[in-house]
Amino acid sequence: MDKALEKDQNSIIEIFSGTPWESEMVKSLLKNSEIESFLKNNSVNSYAIEPTFPGGVKVMILRSDYERAKEIVDEYYKNMKI
Repeated sequence: MDKALEKDQNSIIEIFSGTPWESEMVKSLLKNSEIESFLKNNSVNSYAIEPTFPGGVKVMILRSDYERAKEIVDEYYKNMKI
């Protein structure tokens, strides 16, 4: 594999953004499918005095897991619209 392509596949990208609860749920769904992820919090409020904005917590994955992760996130959105 070309080194530039390999480096691109190992880059970190955002797959989901939402509330802390939603992001933890998506992270758990990804973990159940053996996709590694981590949360990135954009909130500057470390004391939680003010509410976290809906887009404040992002779920980050490897670019190489994007296709499988997108299916899981799409299914999550579909199930939330019940």
